[in-house]
Amino acid sequence: MDFGFVAMQMLVVSLPIVLGWAINKLGFLNPELDSGLSQLVMNIALPCTILAALHDAEALPSIETMLLIVAATFLVYVVAVPMAFAITALLRVPVETRAAYRFAVAFGNCGFIGLPVISAIFGTSALLYAAISLIPANVALFGVGALLFSSAEGDAADGGIGKKLRRVFASLKTPTLVMSVAVLVLALLGIKDLGIVGDAASIVGQMTTPLALLVTGSSMATYQVRSMLTNYRAYIVAAVRLVLVPLASLVVIRLLPLDPLATGVVIVDSSMPVATVGTLFCLQHHVDVKPMLQITFISIVGSILSIPLVTVLVGA
Repeated sequence: MDFGFVAMQMLVVSLPIVLGWAINKLGFLNPELDSGLSQLVMNIALPCTILAALHDAEALPSIETMLLIVAATFLVYVVAVPMAFAITALLRVPVETRAAYRFAVAFGNCGFIGLPVISAIFGTSALLYAAISLIPANVALFGVGALLFSSAEGDAADGGIGKKLRRVFASLKTPTLVMSVAVLVLALLGIKDLGIVGDAASIVGQMTTPLALLVTGSSMATYQVRSMLTNYRAYIVAAVRLVLVPLASLVVIRLLPLDPLATGVVIVDSSMPVATVGTLFCLQHHVDVKPMLQITFISIVGSILSIPLVTVLVGA
């Protein structure tokens, strides 16, 4: 992959984001519609895309490759979470917003933005790899990610560790994670042809990319740009999320006997902008949401250049 090719693919992905921003400003989209469309993508379209990735695959990867993808993705978070704690310590982030900064470093938007980007760069044949990678990614996101915010509130204020764990397990029951697990099981069993169910999932899944990108652009239109650019810590954290986390993860993942395509998918997926669910976690746990919005905004804009850079470095 050369930089020019990947940059062109990111430009293609970016134009619908710009369109989403424009149609929000024109009044066709608003926060309420964005919320509804996000739910549609996450709960219906994205699971269908994952199922279609299995159905449309020309050939299934080996069992060893699939298990290695799961292991490699877990390793990304083994690298990212300690980095998240280290960077908040180095930046002397105030205690009340540490959870937001740590989350922003550790967790990227692997599904909502990741799948469209992976498809644009590596082709639709890579979507099955990305779908398998989503399993450990979602477990980490709704497990470790949620615990970062719960820990910020303290055990007593949140009903104890037992209540926290029950809420974490409940949050794992998402259609995206359930479908990812189902697809992995089917793939491990060698089942690929899903008949008319797979054909229908392919049709519904086609709306994932355009809706996800339009909603991303529309949500950016609700930010006050000037206020999003005034936090110096946000730039540093965004750079760590977009570049340092994937490159540090690459060093570790190179120790696994993973084929180049699978390695590329896992690492590029780890270089996505901040996961938007972080904003919801902030609101749920009464953490100041402004730093999360700032880092999210900067990371989305910055990813247009950082993802081609990471892709080229992975290829090298």
